[in-house]
Amino acid sequence: MTGLTGALLAVVLAAGGSALVPVSGGNALTLPAQRHIVRIDRGGSRPPSFLVAIQHGGTEGKGLVLYRSEDGLRTVRRVGDIQSDSTHTDRAELLAVGRDVALVYSYEGPQLAPSRRHDVWFQWWRYQSSEDTWTPEPAVRVLNAVDDSTGYSRALLARDSRGRFWVQAFRVEVDGGSTAVVAVSTDDGQDFGAPQVLDKVRRRGGGRLLSVGTKLVFVYAMHDGFVPTRMRVRDDADPVEDWGPVREAFSDGIYHGAALSAVADGRGGMHLVYKDEQERLYYRRFDGTSFGPRKLVESTSDWAIQAAITRIGDTLYIFYNRMRVLNQHYELRVRALLPDGSLSDAVTLDGDATFKGYPNAVDVLPEGSTEVPCLYGESPDASSRGTVSRVARVLDEEPPEGPFSLELVRSSASHELLAVDGAGTLYGLAAGGERSRLMASTDGGATWAARGQDGGNLWTLAAMANGTLVAVASHSGVYNLQRSTDGGRTWKDEVSLGGYRAMGPRSFAELGGTWFFLEYQSFTSSSAPVRVWASTNGGASWSVRSTLTAHRHGYALVADPVTGALWALMGSNKTQAAVLRSTDGGRTWKSLLQGYGANAVAGVVMADGSLLLGQSTLFEPEHPKLLRLSVDGRVSTVRELPGPAYSLVAAPGGGWVLGTAWSSAGDVQAPGDVSARLFTSGDGQTWKEARRHERVSGADLARADVWGVLPSGELVVRMENVSGFGSAGKGFQVLRIER
Repeated sequence: MTGLTGALLAVVLAAGGSALVPVSGGNALTLPAQRHIVRIDRGGSRPPSFLVAIQHGGTEGKGLVLYRSEDGLRTVRRVGDIQSDSTHTDRAELLAVGRDVALVYSYEGPQLAPSRRHDVWFQWWRYQSSEDTWTPEPAVRVLNAVDDSTGYSRALLARDSRGRFWVQAFRVEVDGGSTAVVAVSTDDGQDFGAPQVLDKVRRRGGGRLLSVGTKLVFVYAMHDGFVPTRMRVRDDADPVEDWGPVREAFSDGIYHGAALSAVADGRGGMHLVYKDEQERLYYRRFDGTSFGPRKLVESTSDWAIQAAITRIGDTLYIFYNRMRVLNQHYELRVRALLPDGSLSDAVTLDGDATFKGYPNAVDVLPEGSTEVPCLYGESPDASSRGTVSRVARVLDEEPPEGPFSLELVRSSASHELLAVDGAGTLYGLAAGGERSRLMASTDGGATWAARGQDGGNLWTLAAMANGTLVAVASHSGVYNLQRSTDGGRTWKDEVSLGGYRAMGPRSFAELGGTWFFLEYQSFTSSSAPVRVWASTNGGASWSVRSTLTAHRHGYALVADPVTGALWALMGSNKTQAAVLRSTDGGRTWKSLLQGYGANAVAGVVMADGSLLLGQSTLFEPEHPKLLRLSVDGRVSTVRELPGPAYSLVAAPGGGWVLGTAWSSAGDVQAPGDVSARLFTSGDGQTWKEARRHERVSGADLARADVWGVLPSGELVVRMENVSGFGSAGKGFQVLRIER
């Protein structure tokens, strides 16, 4: 969590912003309602990438250009042209989908007249891991103006909880009015259906289309309308042609319909900051059903004032340009809407005597971020050429907050969960179905579709950072290591493992461009050679990096991208169990913890390089505990556990989630205890029980383990032998973090 209380109450006069690229004017970052910036985590130890679309307006001969930054938008470098014809001033709205970027672009300018050039286009920019860049696919025309009797502008893009793309735009009519239309793609943007008419307004329209939980919300108004703001809402489960009725969103209008910034609140609602017809800034929250009362953000009225917002957890940062001298001198300010609903005092980030036009910011940043950047147009005055400039609100760092709660979003016994990839795709097997028939869900487990059936009997599946799937499958009792580069539709590059298999997704790890796999075996209780495999070409081929001979099981690998160390958790009796650490890419290993107490299935690396380790011991006097193991072998106990630990993961926004199992074996379970549990902690020291799951009757082992995170930040939990999940006790839950 970032420091808020004192840091955001001081007024700070900044020396000024830093210029990035030249543009045609201070309002280059219009349309305010559009999302021009996205943040993408490329995985490993690499910094996140920010991608930003900027319309140069002919400056230096450039049109609409996509840029990237790996230093928090302090500098940018060109990725490619989205639309190079600067005589048609298109603007783009970006949406991150895993490591890819989907976008729409359309005309935007101070004047709008019918034109056959005013079409709306959708385009994928796909991340190429081998070149570490993004390349465009051919653009798809979503809305076609056909001739000079009409035209489209102000296109917006949303992706609903079922993975469908929705594009909304306004069609100019011969009478000067605007028709709000929307088109949907159910095939990942390859085609869009015929546009649906949502409403018509008397003048030029503007608004925001946003996906919030399992709903789409369309909020809109018009230029100089002085009428209430309207809205339409639809449930993702309804047929695509079904929308709720036109209704009043709130009583005041929105300046030009588009002078707003909105972001999903992570709870099924949205935060909205807008300029009303009196040219003042207000905040409202949509709770999933209706908008609440407005809160004044800035009372100084001006034609150019606009807002851009960023959410971190439950805190909203509101950037805006405040007028000091009309058309000449503006301040770039920020306020924070705190979790208790109060607004902090304003902080001035750029007080230079320049014109500062429309700002734009990334919609969501992870908790623990040390700064919040914002881009804006800056020029000598409102009619001159200028630059896109950057400021940032630097945040004081404080320790993460205490334990958090986990709220149920979805529970299902339809599939046995195998893995969750970085884009949020769930992979699994149909309950009671064939182990060779892989299924996938792109909407958080709501619906599933078959992916492939040529991979053998799938036992373990892991999704690597670039989206490649690696699996251990069996054919006629022989286990094979294999990979899929097309989401599990086809499998190739098999490596025979003989009788060895994998413990689970944590049998795989990535470190410095190398993939590692640690074997697990169950054909003997004696020590057996356990191999550490490595691949330097994305799983196309594997070689044995080292062989560990003093152990029975390889439980898990834990990579530390900061130090470059690799940890291996080995089992299982007092002579075989150990926690090993390698600093040379798995070639040689040092034992840091030995004996029965070294049995551990799950661990995470802490900021100081130590390992937070959950013991999976079953027999007293080695009662299972959460340990902290330093790089020099020192061990400290964090807390006792009610049962063996089977999962330990970092939570989005900071903190950790620990899963303990129930086992019929051993004597560590308390009398009458029949439950697997999930615990949460914000600081790694203070833990609380967040959820409890009773074992299914007759089971020997019951587990509830976090196996992945959705792009929304929700956790995906795998259930094994848990009551309420059918006779087999298998399924999954999606849980939302509540802080």
